[in-house]
Amino acid sequence: MNVHQIPFIRLLLPYIAGIIIAWCTISYTIAIFVSALSACVWIADLLYFSHKGYNMRHIQGICITLLFIAVGITSYNLALPAGLQEKKCLTSYQVYQFYKTNNTPTLLETKALEIRESLIDIYKKHTSEANTGIISAITLGKKDGIDRETKQLFSMSGGSHVLAVSGLHVGIIYMIMLWLTALIPRRRMTIIISHTITILCLWIYAFICGLPASVVRSALMFSLMSVAVIIERNNVSLNAVFASAFIMLMYKPLYLFDVGFQLSYAAVISIMLFYPKLHSVLTLKNRLLSVAWSMICVSIAAQIGTLPLTVYYFHQIPTYSLLTNFLVIPAAFLIIYLSASMLIMNQLHIIPELIGKAADTVTSFLRMGVDYIVSLPYSVIDGLRIDGWLVLGIFAAILSFYAFTESRKARELILSLSIVAILQCIDILIQIKFVTLLV
Repeated sequence: MNVHQIPFIRLLLPYIAGIIIAWCTISYTIAIFVSALSACVWIADLLYFSHKGYNMRHIQGICITLLFIAVGITSYNLALPAGLQEKKCLTSYQVYQFYKTNNTPTLLETKALEIRESLIDIYKKHTSEANTGIISAITLGKKDGIDRETKQLFSMSGGSHVLAVSGLHVGIIYMIMLWLTALIPRRRMTIIISHTITILCLWIYAFICGLPASVVRSALMFSLMSVAVIIERNNVSLNAVFASAFIMLMYKPLYLFDVGFQLSYAAVISIMLFYPKLHSVLTLKNRLLSVAWSMICVSIAAQIGTLPLTVYYFHQIPTYSLLTNFLVIPAAFLIIYLSASMLIMNQLHIIPELIGKAADTVTSFLRMGVDYIVSLPYSVIDGLRIDGWLVLGIFAAILSFYAFTESRKARELILSLSIVAILQCIDILIQIKFVTLLV
């Protein structure tokens, strides 16, 4: 991976660093100091170093880094709601609770929610009451109609991500649109038109889902990928991910502390980094086996990035999550496809009941499958606790190991193993200290 091909990472990381500094301090003083330091370095470069004929690209890079740190600090302090301005080191739960009780939807969001409710009413006409809630959650992101027991079953099976409309669902819409537009002859103008239509459909879908943050960031990410195709830029998928994260955090810095935001980007980045390497391990000529192997690789790659966060926030590991993905991903694809067909056919008054029955059958099969997976022995390992610093250390080890797979140099492998050893030693010391206190 060449960092020069993903320039947004060089803007995103210092911006995130600024948000974290502000999260710890809630102070403008550091932003003023960092901005002044950046200005001083830049002026020194212009007045002295540039006239000496030195190549000072690194100095300019340092100035830009300091500037975006200052921007991150300032953005966080400006975006912090009045009810949270005196609180340092906010937790994700505090942010969630505040917006849950104080969030007032805009006029656009209100209209989007009204349209979503009208679509759910169509589901209620053509599907059973027991499955309408699940179909509404999978296709439109409304989980109010799902009882607590069903949510718990999906969580224990490792399939709860299918109930929250996010990158998976937007990705399915994106693939369906690419598949439909692939039928058009591949010329320059048709490529531009097809991807423009795809972007439009993504944002229509985001709108009818009520414009939740998870769908907006996914629609933004896939839209940037389509824009990259339109302007004929190659190998920019990862850059599109970082660009979408940067735009979302510029809009609302507190998204950084949203669990869904962290899990979504951890999964996408991990898939982009590790999926090609995992998939290349095995080459299968049989189409069915190849698809199965691809799903396994995607699931493992996503787990690499999300497992530390899953343990940190939810204190459990669904042991059959790989098996669950073989069930929920195809089922989600069918349910989204059938639900879209049902809504279209309902407007045309053409056999929506038959399509609704098909969607109902798939949803019932999904419920039974999830219930069976949860009933398997040792389906969940719970009661796990890890600290935030350990999560950061695990990610550092993962990235170091990825760097080793790219460079094949011993130093990256040694760094990764050293981080693991240090984390293990610290954990042992903490355990010894805890036992000593008990004695």
